[in-house]
Amino acid sequence: MKVHNPHILVIDDNHEILQTLEIILKRRHYEVTLIERCENITNLVQNLQPDLVLLDKSLGWADGTTLCQTLKADPMLSDIPVIIFSAYYKKREECLASGADDFIEKPFNMQSLLSTLAHHLNRSKGQQITETG
Repeated sequence: MKVHNPHILVIDDNHEILQTLEIILKRRHYEVTLIERCENITNLVQNLQPDLVLLDKSLGWADGTTLCQTLKADPMLSDIPVIIFSAYYKKREECLASGADDFIEKPFNMQSLLSTLAHHLNRSKGQQITETG
C-alpha cells in the first residue's frame, strides 16, 4: 500500500523563502509545489488539489487575505487548510478574519512551522503526522 505524502502548495513572491521551504518540507517527506505568481488561485488549487496551502500575506501581485477569501468562498476548496504567513505580526487578526486557518509570523521558527502544518493536516485529513525535530 502506497503512503500518501501530504501535498503542500506554497505561494510566495520571495524566491529565497520558497527555496528554503522546499528543502525543509521535502526533508519531511511532504510533496511540495512552489508558486511565485498565479493568475487564478481557484483554478490552481482545483488542478493541484493540495492538502494545505501556505500563503504569504504580502505578495507583489496580490494580497494573501484576498486570495484566502477566494479559496474559502469556493465550496469545493473551502475545507483545504490555508495558513497565511507574514512579517507583519499586526496583520494576524486580519488574516484570520479572511478565513485563514492559522497565521505564522516571519521570520518563523522552523519547528513551530512544521508543528503548525502537521496540526492542520491532521485535523483536515485525519492523518497522524508528528513533528519531533
